[in-house]
Amino acid sequence: MKSNIFKNHNINKSNIHFVNAHINNISFPKTIEGLERFIYEHGRYNVEDIIQESIDGYTEWTVPRYSAIGDIVLFFHAKTAIQWIRKLETALKSLDDNKHNIPLLKGWLNRARYLYSLYGGKIFAIGRICNPPQKEDDYIDMSDTLHWKSRIFAGISDLVLLENPIDIAEFKSFILISRQSGITPLPSTEFQKLKEIIVSKNKNLPDYYINSKIGSYNLSKVNINNFLESTLNFRTRFLLEADFRSYYVDYFLRTIAGNKFYRECRCYTPSNPLARVDNIFMHNGKYILLEVKLNINIEHNLQQQLDQYITADFINLDNNFSDNITDFERQYMYVIDMYTLYKYIPKSKELIVVSMLDDLKTVDMIKDLFTK
Repeated sequence: MKSNIFKNHNINKSNIHFVNAHINNISFPKTIEGLERFIYEHGRYNVEDIIQESIDGYTEWTVPRYSAIGDIVLFFHAKTAIQWIRKLETALKSLDDNKHNIPLLKGWLNRARYLYSLYGGKIFAIGRICNPPQKEDDYIDMSDTLHWKSRIFAGISDLVLLENPIDIAEFKSFILISRQSGITPLPSTEFQKLKEIIVSKNKNLPDYYINSKIGSYNLSKVNINNFLESTLNFRTRFLLEADFRSYYVDYFLRTIAGNKFYRECRCYTPSNPLARVDNIFMHNGKYILLEVKLNINIEHNLQQQLDQYITADFINLDNNFSDNITDFERQYMYVIDMYTLYKYIPKSKELIVVSMLDDLKTVDMIKDLFTK
């Protein structure tokens, strides 16, 4: 009879939640200068960050742009780290001790070897993303370590260390750890296989991990009558803006404007004659602009984008220049992402929250937003 490796864990089949997941590959500095930056500017290794921050159960870390709240992060200490530790140990022998603190560097490399003996080439911690990714313009640039190459960060909560870290030898036959990026996405089958290994060797794993699953959603039956309910568990997991538009935003607009809305409308200004706003819809006799994003927190120059739309000399509705308008609403426009509907006020450069999308349970609630 097939054994049940989950029998010692609290599995609630009715509480299965769908997520995305990835392995975050924590590397090691590749130069003496990079090591010294860890020593003098950061004070500990990235692996030690996770160990220390697991006490509080929270950290902030680089994540993929498409990440959403609830997604799973598996922390892995790069197997190749030992190569760089050895190279720096060799480089240490030829350093000028008038320019470098040799005993200090040697002590840090010894500590690196110890950490590697515990976690090198192993998945050693698990967490889940607790807020939408954000773009950090003033991030710490430690470019010879994989963790800080990205500007996209998110909070990761419920962070736990594995009692028994999982060596790459146990999953390398079906998961190839990326060498070009610090991120290795996990498709459904690979995620499940890896979870079975982790569960078989570790007790007291968090419920959010035990009850997680990567799966596909059948959106073929989504329509204006059920789109809020049908996309409730999937809305924040769209990887493509086009899908978010098709399965949510288009129906959102139809509840407000019927069929009187337009897509990809060219906004003409002499400085940028090819700019296009995602949607224009008719409401109470006015043409109103709407821009669609997956997550505004990772957008670059969003305000500049919005300003070029709302200050356009004219906007073309049909892409054939047979229907140009100049009388569109210029005092405000809307922005929608997978989490929130905003109103943008160009005069004050403010982006005001109109509603969280999770709070919109019925089409009447959407209509009410535009009657206030």
